[in-house]
Amino acid sequence: MDISPQPSLGERLQDVTESLAAATTQQDVFDVVLQQALDALHALAGAVLLVSAGGMRLELAAMRGYMPDAKTVWQEGPLTADVPAGDALLRRQVLFFEHMGALQAAYPELEERTGGVAAVASAVLPMFQGTERLGCIVLDFREPHVFSPDEQRFLRTLSAQCGIALGRAHLTRDLEQRVMQRTAQLEEEMRAQAAFVAFTETVGTETGVMAIAQEAIRVLRVRFPGSSILYFGRGEVGTETGVGADTDLWKARLWSDDVQGELAASIQAGLSADIPLIAALLKTREAVFTDNWDAEREGIEHTQVFGTVGTYPLMLGGKMNGFLLVGRRDAPSWTERDRALLRAVGQSLTLALERAEQTQHLRRQNAELDARSRALDAFAELTRGLAVQSGPSAFVQRAQEVVLSLLPAGYSVYYEPSGGQWKNRMQVGAVGHQALQDFIDAGPPQGQTPSIDLPWSTRQALYQDMYVRGTDTPTEMVQHIHAVASLPVLVYGEPVGVFIAVVFEQRAWTPTDRVVLETVVRSLGLALERAETVRQLDEERAALAAFTAFAEVVGSQTDVLTLVRQAADLMRGSRPVDVMYFVRDGDIFRMQVWTDDVPRTLLESSGYTLTAQTFAQADREHDVVFLDNWDARSQGLPESALYSAVAFQPFFRGDTMTSILIMGSRSAAQWHERDKGIFRALGRSLSLALERAEQSQQLIAQRDALDARTQALTEANEELEAFAYSVSHDLRTPVRHINGFNHLLRRTLGDKLDDKAARYLDIVEDATARMNTLIDAMLNLSRTSRQPLRLGLVDMGALLESVQAELMVGELDRRVEWRFSVLPMVSADFDLLRQVMVNLLSNALKYSRTRQPAVIEVWADERETEWEFFVRDNGVGFDTRYKDKLFGVFQRLHRQDEFEGTGVGLANVRRIVARHGGQVSAQGALNEGATFSFTLSKGE
Repeated sequence: MDISPQPSLGERLQDVTESLAAATTQQDVFDVVLQQALDALHALAGAVLLVSAGGMRLELAAMRGYMPDAKTVWQEGPLTADVPAGDALLRRQVLFFEHMGALQAAYPELEERTGGVAAVASAVLPMFQGTERLGCIVLDFREPHVFSPDEQRFLRTLSAQCGIALGRAHLTRDLEQRVMQRTAQLEEEMRAQAAFVAFTETVGTETGVMAIAQEAIRVLRVRFPGSSILYFGRGEVGTETGVGADTDLWKARLWSDDVQGELAASIQAGLSADIPLIAALLKTREAVFTDNWDAEREGIEHTQVFGTVGTYPLMLGGKMNGFLLVGRRDAPSWTERDRALLRAVGQSLTLALERAEQTQHLRRQNAELDARSRALDAFAELTRGLAVQSGPSAFVQRAQEVVLSLLPAGYSVYYEPSGGQWKNRMQVGAVGHQALQDFIDAGPPQGQTPSIDLPWSTRQALYQDMYVRGTDTPTEMVQHIHAVASLPVLVYGEPVGVFIAVVFEQRAWTPTDRVVLETVVRSLGLALERAETVRQLDEERAALAAFTAFAEVVGSQTDVLTLVRQAADLMRGSRPVDVMYFVRDGDIFRMQVWTDDVPRTLLESSGYTLTAQTFAQADREHDVVFLDNWDARSQGLPESALYSAVAFQPFFRGDTMTSILIMGSRSAAQWHERDKGIFRALGRSLSLALERAEQSQQLIAQRDALDARTQALTEANEELEAFAYSVSHDLRTPVRHINGFNHLLRRTLGDKLDDKAARYLDIVEDATARMNTLIDAMLNLSRTSRQPLRLGLVDMGALLESVQAELMVGELDRRVEWRFSVLPMVSADFDLLRQVMVNLLSNALKYSRTRQPAVIEVWADERETEWEFFVRDNGVGFDTRYKDKLFGVFQRLHRQDEFEGTGVGLANVRRIVARHGGQVSAQGALNEGATFSFTLSKGE
């Protein structure tokens, strides 16, 4: 029979205080409070009711002592005064019901409402944290119970301590959740940042739209895992960028791997331009984010799995040429950060689309230039030796011969006006019909022959892929004619004749055909203007060389003002013009770059605002503005009166005009198409350079921010380690003093020391011993982080045997079954790795002490670049819900009275393994043992 004295209520409160100090979860708090309350007052059962998050209900949180299926009066429900728990909370008063029927008398409807039976006696203890209602502790007794003043004081103190512990547990839980969420967020941001940097690098070097779109899909999948990413283009695939395709149908070009089945078939078939999503993109030309996605409402089949959809239009030449679509399953709405990322990727892809189109445009230009060069070479070869001839007939004949040599079978006629008729001045090739030849020789009438009249009057070439028979020649004469090209021959800008090329086969005039014809005819005009020909050809060569050099600089130079100066020099070198570059400063555009001859009146100007008519026009049209016959006064720029023609090229960031390039001509009152083409090309190149420079600055800023954050984290870690080391040392002295005075007090009291005082002194002595153990653990943890790694080859098998022998010295009376596999040699710090094995094996021994026999297994698995080591035991295990706490400092999943320890060992293991570049993990279940593992690199 146990006759040992029962602890007093004061002693029980001391035990409760100590136990609650170690409780880290809400359930730990309930276990401590209910057990102590039931034991102290010999109560039948107890329960805890908590106020819900909204503060309007009471929820049953814990019960002890009740039969599993028994109904009690303590149930969940509204927080009102007609139930004891709600009444106690609202009145902020402890309620005691000491005799049979007292509870039912106070709350007559309680049993009928709950279906339970009230206990003989009960106590209801409200809990608060400050002014916040937390809940109630309820105790039930099987017999009448008169609560003594000491018991009432005990219960009030117990409920107050429970409220404090619950608040601390909630704070601990919230802090851990915030730390975990922030850690996950930082890791996600780092992955997304790395992916976006790689994407930006790809955009800077790749010109294939499909390749860049694929990279964009990869980046967005990293940032939005589990989402579907799709890239749509116009209509049928005609070119890589989709230019010229059907604008009423949008088809998916690329998509992420998760898009399959019916959805994949649907997007490949195409989406109509009138569905709400595409209509909104076409209207706003901006990103569209649709929260709470409804597939039926949006008219896109098989997309009901999406919670929200974001789209970004890909603009080219002011028109939407495609769009990115991100369908997210994990979120009903978009955050501003996520929107910004989609916009950034979309802008980069738009830039790539423009670059690809420019590349294709340059390729077409190169093909045309090549065809033009061949035509020029052929014309030059054929006209060699004709310099002494004064008549134009030989040049015309040579031009006709060149054209016919580059086209299918046909003939060429050169007409000049004479006496109301078109006279055949030169013909090469047979027309294939004698009546037609007679008609040509007679001279078709002016004003009644559209194929000749139109090019003459419009000064533009006329191309007929299918000749309209009977319009200017009797139908029966021209049945064998299919395609006709008519080009005016200009001398000093005025027509002198019409060059006709006729093809007998069905043919559509290709861009190259047109280039050849126009080049030859233009060369014919140039040949008739000998002096002007030489000068213009030299100009074109110089301009082409300068533009090529400028294009090369654009590809590598990021300094905007340097590029602008080179562009200004290029324009100045190809034409007698002044060039000025204005940069926006607030609401004023100020001149930053200018060519040498810009007049002082303009240089001394304080700048211009968007109230200036021409600046406003450029801003409004988002395109280059050419103004012929410049009137400085009417335009509101009187200081520019010396110019006859002015051109404005605006540059934008988003929808805001940030700068403008101006070209002024003092001699020519009108801009020729060649001048416009060069100015537009320069504007496109500069626009590309501006965007690249801005992106480069953004990348540099992002990189600097990341470096700064990394440095700050490093410094914070170093400060925390130094702080732990310093605190550990500083704690030694007060602990030593406490322990010393404890011994002095024990010796001073001597025989006067009663059992209660002796117990108190024992508690203090045990606490100081535990404090010393914790200080040693903190110092060990700090040293682990601070001491340098001394890497060398470590025989893991020999190390394991050494640690086993050391640990078994204190376990000779236990049955322990060790199961070791062959372990490899690794490159590591021997002393630190020994600490890892000591911690893992000693934990395995400690937590398997209740098993007979204890079984401990150690083995290693080989990976491609690393080894993974495992330590498994058949001990008490742990609740997997709390496994993330295992490797935290001072984190324990078992009470101190069950298993001793400091909660630092596994934290030390993780830090050592991390310093070796590895990772730690744990698996287990309650009463089913645990398995701990760590990885080590194989090295080179």
